[in-house]
Order: sequence, then C-alpha cells, then structure tokens
Amino acid sequence: MDRQDIGAIRFSPERPPALVLGDITLVRPLGMAGIPVIAATKDRSDAVLCSRHVSAACVVPGFDEASRDASAAVLLGLGQRLHAALGRKIPLFYGTDPQLELVYRHRAALARHFLFLLNDEDVCWSLLDKEEFYGLCEAKGVLAPRTLRPGGDLARLREPLLVKPRRKSAWAEIQRDLLGGAGKARRFGTRAELLAHPHFERFERDLIVQEHIPGGVVDLVSFHGFADERRELLAWFCGRKLRTYPAFAGESALVEVTDDGDVAAAGREVAGKLGLKGPFKIDLARDARSGALYTLEVNARYTLWNHVGAAAGVNLPRVAYDYLVEGRRPAEAPRAAAGYRWLDVYRVYRALREQRGGASLATWLGAVAGAPTVYDAFAWDDPRPFARWASTFLTRKVARHALRDHRGRSR
Repeated sequence: MDRQDIGAIRFSPERPPALVLGDITLVRPLGMAGIPVIAATKDRSDAVLCSRHVSAACVVPGFDEASRDASAAVLLGLGQRLHAALGRKIPLFYGTDPQLELVYRHRAALARHFLFLLNDEDVCWSLLDKEEFYGLCEAKGVLAPRTLRPGGDLARLREPLLVKPRRKSAWAEIQRDLLGGAGKARRFGTRAELLAHPHFERFERDLIVQEHIPGGVVDLVSFHGFADERRELLAWFCGRKLRTYPAFAGESALVEVTDDGDVAAAGREVAGKLGLKGPFKIDLARDARSGALYTLEVNARYTLWNHVGAAAGVNLPRVAYDYLVEGRRPAEAPRAAAGYRWLDVYRVYRALREQRGGASLATWLGAVAGAPTVYDAFAWDDPRPFARWASTFLTRKVARHALRDHRGRSR
C-alpha cells in the first residue's frame, strides 16, 4: 500500500480513520483497537510510516512556530477532503506541545473537519506556560511548588532552587546554555550559585524558579485520563518513573503503571479543580520529607504513556475515539493492571553510560525481567519501525565516525 496516496484508500464512514500528529507510542494503542490511522509527519522517512497500523501518511512542513500555519493549512485541506468523502468529521490526535499549540491556534478552523476535545481558553494557554500554570494552581487551590515569577525576589524561595523554561516549546537554547545540554530543569543549591551562572541573566525572563521538592526519580508520579466536555472522567490510570536520562530532570527511559490510591486521589482532585477536558497527564512529585503530592505540570495531550496504559488495560486513545466518533462511554471505568512497563532502549543505554559503572548491565536487565514490557520503537507484532530506526541510527553513527576519521587525517 502506498502510504503517501490517501486518495487511493477507501476508509469506512462507520470506522473513520484517526489522524495522528504523533509518534509510534500513539499509533500503536489505536492499532491495538483496530482503528485505522493516518500519520502526519514532517519527515517522509519517519519510522512511524513503517508501522503496520498506519494506513496512509500526510507530510507537513513541521510543527515549530515557523511552520505552524503552513502545516495547519495542509491538515485543513486533508480534513476537508476526508470530511467530504466520508460524510463526517474524523478524530484528531496530537502528541507533543508544539502540535497541541497548533491545534489551539487553529481550533475553530480545524473543528469544522476534525473531532477533538480541548480545554477552555482560560485553562488551555495556562497549561503551556509554567508561570501562568502556577497562577492557575494558586487560584484553584491546587498544591504546587512555590514559584517565583520572572524578575521576582529570589529571597522569597526556600533553597535549593529549581530552574525551568517558562514555555513548553522552543527552549533548546536554554537547555544548551543553562540546563547542561540534556535535562528539562536544573537544580541550584543556593541563590548565589544561580545568580552567578553566566547565562541566568540573559534567560531570566524566559525562566521560572521554584522551590525544589526533594525526592528520587521514583517519586515522580503521574495521573493519566480522558474527560468529557462536562469534565467527567471516562478512564484513567496511574504511573511512576523508574529511570530517566539524564538521571536528574531527564526524559523518561523506563516507566511503570501503578496501583497507587494516593496518586489516584490527588489526580482526580487536580483534574476536578482545574476543570480538565479531553486527554491529559498530570505530573506530580512526592515530597520525600512529608509524602505530600505536589502538582508539577499538566500535559493536555496524548503521551508516550498511552502505549503502556493500553497494554495494561486502559487504552485512553480508544476511549477518546469511541467517545468522539460515537459518543460512547465505557460501561464501567477500566482498571489498569499494575506492573506493566515501557522502556526506551536508547535512553536506557545512555543512562547506563551516564552512571559510569554505578549500575551493571545485569541491574538494568533486571529492571524489566519478569515484568510485562512494551518498548518505544520495538514490537514483536510490528517490527518494521524499529528496523528503520536502527538502520538510520547505525548509518548516522558510521557517517559521524567517517567524518571524524577524515578530519583527523586532514590535520
């Protein structure tokens, strides 16, 4: 099947395709439910297009600010054609913050041809700006780390301090120059240490500074759900991180579905107080001193957790599809089986290298031994995306080594 030729595929109005702006961790939960997928990507060689769950592809210019409007125009054109052919709108799924911002900025036009459920205007933009989010938490009575707005008095915060980019997108320069190159935040032991950093003053207006909540990686927990337009929760599950890369404030490398009553209660409370609608993931930190659960942020979109959640018995993308397309709710809220894990092989490899002998390979293998595990790219029943990713990774490695050898001989 030519995944570039959408017009040659006959989709059924009774089972319309889902248009996915996301990666394989969002495609596979939909595929597990037998839902046809059109994948929107900026890269024609994207490994997600190799998935057996992808029926067709739509290539867009990109999801960054410079490409946003052009991509929205492509999506609108596709939506109009499919709407006319099927006689109905099709559901739209989005997996990153830039994609979510695209949907926010073009929500009225996209809603003419696509099905999706967004938060109200006064909530949605606050979830993309960490300064505004703290203000929202204060107003709604949600427990969050005490946060200093840009230009505020650092003396008001208890040390140590945590520094984060204010916005959830377009912060690569901050990560490179202030956060150490890889993490999503940085811990400073004292105010003097932060003020002495050569790049703090330059980025100050684009940062927030918070009181650091002490705890390890496993104290980073989460509540995942989908709520209808009346803010009624249709399905949910809980999780926690086991490994990240980098070790501090890094991206998920190994995560686990849990059965945690405290996290479930806190997640429900936060979702209710903020009035969340549609898909969401609430990130919480358990204070190692008191056990209190602080709300760190809310991602009002689909996430990598949806794959392991589906494997554990709570398929949030399917719940969303059934509700958006058919208005159907689960007869009873599904319950996730605790212990299911998701693993990113490359991040685990890098985390192992980062520890410099602090953990053996056997220790890492033991982290998934005996636990039902799904993977970022690999799947026994859908192996081609991993094969494409591995081929691309090795090709780039060889090319970099060859370039270094050539430069070495040229000196």
